[in-house]
Amino acid sequence: MSGTAPAPPQMSDPARARNARRAAWGAFVGTAIEWYGFYVYGTAAALVLGKLFFPMASPVAQTLSALATFAIGFVLRPVGAVLFGYIGDRVSRKTSLLLTLVLMGGSTTAIGLLPTYESIGLLAPVALIVFRMLQGLSVGGEWGGAVLIASEAAPRHRKVLAASMAQVGAPVGSILSTAVFLLLPSGDFLVDGGWRIPFLLSGTLLLVGLVLRLKLEENEEFLAARERQRRDPRRRVPIFELLRTFPLTNLCVFLTSCAVSGVYFRNVFALNWATETRGVAQQVFLNALLIGAILQTVLTPLAAMAADRISARQAQLIFTVVYLVVGPIPLIVLVGTGDTVLVYVGILLSYVGHAVYYATLSGFLATLFPAELRFTGISLGYQLAGSLVSGLVPLAAMTMVGEDGTATAGIQVLYAGLIVVALVGAAWGSAVSRRETMRYLGVPMVRR
Repeated sequence: MSGTAPAPPQMSDPARARNARRAAWGAFVGTAIEWYGFYVYGTAAALVLGKLFFPMASPVAQTLSALATFAIGFVLRPVGAVLFGYIGDRVSRKTSLLLTLVLMGGSTTAIGLLPTYESIGLLAPVALIVFRMLQGLSVGGEWGGAVLIASEAAPRHRKVLAASMAQVGAPVGSILSTAVFLLLPSGDFLVDGGWRIPFLLSGTLLLVGLVLRLKLEENEEFLAARERQRRDPRRRVPIFELLRTFPLTNLCVFLTSCAVSGVYFRNVFALNWATETRGVAQQVFLNALLIGAILQTVLTPLAAMAADRISARQAQLIFTVVYLVVGPIPLIVLVGTGDTVLVYVGILLSYVGHAVYYATLSGFLATLFPAELRFTGISLGYQLAGSLVSGLVPLAAMTMVGEDGTATAGIQVLYAGLIVVALVGAAWGSAVSRRETMRYLGVPMVRR
């Protein structure tokens, strides 16, 4: 190639600061709307969808069938990571985020319009599965794009905090979802059509998210990386380049992301287990989830600011250990008592652990890849963990605990084991990333 392509235009300092603020808020609002749709489905699956879409089964089989459709939503998440990762790494971070938002908002709203089994028979669960898979496809691309559009626009000393804005979106989505279900009358109202309301509200939220994301601008780091890609014809499609040059880093991202499954352990499995077999009132559990999500919203930026002061890696290690201590055993033991106060304590401790671990996860993973491959890089391993682990956790735990809900030792081991796996990935990730990044950039390795 002859000549040199012009460098991307440089922003002024005020414009750069304004873009960083817009990017952070765009990441936050968009992910809140995305996760609202995801949590609405999880809550509805635990409470009512089994009765409406799988009525021919026994009550336990109804629940398992509904949770199976929840798990199916994770199948396409890695596909979304690859598809939207390509768009985000090669074309536009902004375009990718707009597409994922429309896909999630549209599919969530469509679920709220579906006829039930009583109206159209087997077509009802089939349509439910299709829209659930579209939700998964959307989430597969949303998270990585939201993390990067915020963190890449931020100054160096605020990158973990900026990335955590996408993480704050998750508990806010949970707050919105739980609040809507709390405001609805329980019992027959939900079964008779009230369950549609939370899904249909997604259409309104979609318009709000689109207005904010249309104002986003591409950040300078991404524009420079895209220009380097255009000047280098040897570079492959991101997923192929990633698998060829960063195999161990991808593995570390997958391992470190396994503890994300804890949220589905609590919000889906434990919700059903506690209300169906342990005598916990649905309202009590939903109130605890709402308070816990508010607590996570407060703790997330605080933990991210701490990470910016030390390092993303150190913070990730420390906070994952905290999660291991306060999460798995207290949740199952205390919720299993059925005592209202202890149920609240167990759920809130789980939120504390998950909040600090999740707060720094995005900022840590973003340090592991060069900008040219970063969208696909952080998305693929994260979404594979969602597809292969998180989506199956409620179903596996429900099966392990037994029909009477008393076999809890196995699920405690499962929950704790996933956090230990995440700790191993975080401990190994940075060193592996340095070696593979140096090879990718053609920098000679110096052995000591």
